[in-house]
Amino acid sequence: MGAASPVVLEVIEGAGHAAFLVCWAGHANAELLGHTARVAGGPSFLAVSPATAQATRVLPANHTPVACTIAERAEIIVGLAADRPGFDADTARRAGIPVVVAGAQGALGAAPGIAEFAVDLVQAAGLGQLALVTEIVLDDGPGPHGLDDLTRQRALVRVTGQEIIAERLRTGALALRGPEVVLPTDHGVLLATGYRDPHSGSEHLVLRGPATERAGRPVVHVHRECPTGDLFGSLNCSCRSELDAALADIAGSGSGIVVYLRGRPARPLHHGPRLDDRQAHLVAFMLQDLSVHRIQLHRDDTRQRAALCGRGIPC
Repeated sequence: MGAASPVVLEVIEGAGHAAFLVCWAGHANAELLGHTARVAGGPSFLAVSPATAQATRVLPANHTPVACTIAERAEIIVGLAADRPGFDADTARRAGIPVVVAGAQGALGAAPGIAEFAVDLVQAAGLGQLALVTEIVLDDGPGPHGLDDLTRQRALVRVTGQEIIAERLRTGALALRGPEVVLPTDHGVLLATGYRDPHSGSEHLVLRGPATERAGRPVVHVHRECPTGDLFGSLNCSCRSELDAALADIAGSGSGIVVYLRGRPARPLHHGPRLDDRQAHLVAFMLQDLSVHRIQLHRDDTRQRAALCGRGIPC
């Protein structure tokens, strides 16, 4: 993102597609506000991180909105971006600047919107936690009033919400390591390490054989939670037999890993062996956190191999 130029951020929410001009609030000035009003034409607001919003200072309720020029509004926005330690939301509202607080998990939350993407964008640029957002109401297309023309004529960077999610997955801490215990099982003694995904609330488990650290390329079985099979032995799927086989192999060799991924509430109980993008990043993160950088897949699955190799875990 340039020193004062906004970024065109495209977000798909449900079946809808929307575009916004986004920049760090500290770069606001009268020229920029006038520019965004001309090329975008939609409503503007400030998107603030939840950590900053928690330190909000609110003035007495008898302070009413005040009229101000574009230059004065820009000065207020810059002052809010530089304000420490708190964020004065009341000053923004008095100046007619709406404020939207982003969700705690940002773009990796359950249903991220423009506020979450905008805050993540300015944070990724190392510029702060307050974004100035203006909705684009121009036609989306190749014509003189479309996004293609806008980005080309103004030399603006064009970013999608999915690209922001991908960057968060690539660079963020996707799970918090929990307790590590020695776990006696029917198959032998295993070392169990718990992980908690702060974005979904799910808790996962990594089971290792006692000699795994000495294996240069341990065998890894990625298992997605299936309560009907894992717990009740349902014959409608092969989940229980696959899990038992992986654990038995670990016990027999003393080396190997089972990554047990638990699902989110209100989702189907079993999803098959395929890893979605977020799960692949999560598995790679947990393995790398345990200093496992090269693996063999217990079950030869080309899609799992491609997903993990693409995230730094050669299979």
